[in-house]
Amino acid sequence: MDYYQIVATVRGTVSYRLRYIFNYHKLDYSIKVVKQSDGRKLEFATIVPKGQKEKILQLIKESSLDPVIVISPVLEYNNPVRNKLVRDITLAPTASVSSLSELYDGVEVGSMSQIVGNAILQEDVKIGEGTFIGSGVVVRGHTAIGNNCHIGTGAIIGNNVTIGDNVTIEENVTIRANVSIGDNVSIGTAANIESNVQIKDGVRIGPMSRIFNVGRKKVEIESDEDRQVIYTIIDSGTFIGSGAIVGGKIGSKVMIGSNSVVHTATVSDGATVGSGATVPYGRVVDEGVTVIGSPAKPIDEYKAEKRLLKFLQEKYKDELNYI
Repeated sequence: MDYYQIVATVRGTVSYRLRYIFNYHKLDYSIKVVKQSDGRKLEFATIVPKGQKEKILQLIKESSLDPVIVISPVLEYNNPVRNKLVRDITLAPTASVSSLSELYDGVEVGSMSQIVGNAILQEDVKIGEGTFIGSGVVVRGHTAIGNNCHIGTGAIIGNNVTIGDNVTIEENVTIRANVSIGDNVSIGTAANIESNVQIKDGVRIGPMSRIFNVGRKKVEIESDEDRQVIYTIIDSGTFIGSGAIVGGKIGSKVMIGSNSVVHTATVSDGATVGSGATVPYGRVVDEGVTVIGSPAKPIDEYKAEKRLLKFLQEKYKDELNYI
């Protein structure tokens, strides 16, 4: 007999030790959650060559507390993992990973970090120290999350994303590919960050807001230069209110009010966009200026127009009533 199936039922807290062992020895395996009288456990099933059977059994017993092991012969088997490159999962000694979470090849989790519930971390994801990853979170490949971050339940983080330290991402946030987020950033519940966005340090983004990229350099693509993606950039210390839709070049210490729209425009340092205002495509808001209305105008200009309108209404009151 050339192969044996080993089914080991263990407590969830040791499941990643067994995953490491099976990956290291390039064994094909499956996992199933089982409920028993003494609580929920995990059932690992793997098929090993005859020559490795005793060694794998010994490793299972050493890494688990009172495992239940069932062994049965397998007549014929072709291991699909034998020729696959398997990169180790690296967990710091004080890292905590739920038995329901799924960690792919090359994942690294730093000390004191927690991965809870059924979170999924895909290939080559790096998690720093003291970071919390909530249940249902999906972190796609080649993404790095820094130290002391909080990723809320149901958040989705795309490929090639870089997140700094002390970042809070609330529940059900979506961050797409090729996004860079600095330190001390907070992103509110159900916000949407599209691809090709740079968010610098100390930015606050409210719930239900949307940060979109500004697309290609030209609508009609004629050359490689035209294909260049122009990033949306939000500079440090900026605040974006709930429900706002923002794209373009946003300076530092800018205030963008709730439910406002900045449509591929430039908002300079220290400017304010009032709640519900619309900054049209290509418009430039100068440094330190407050704009309101739709289309957005400087507040002094807006007030002057209101005064003029009131004057004209009074002057031509009789004519207006006649109409």
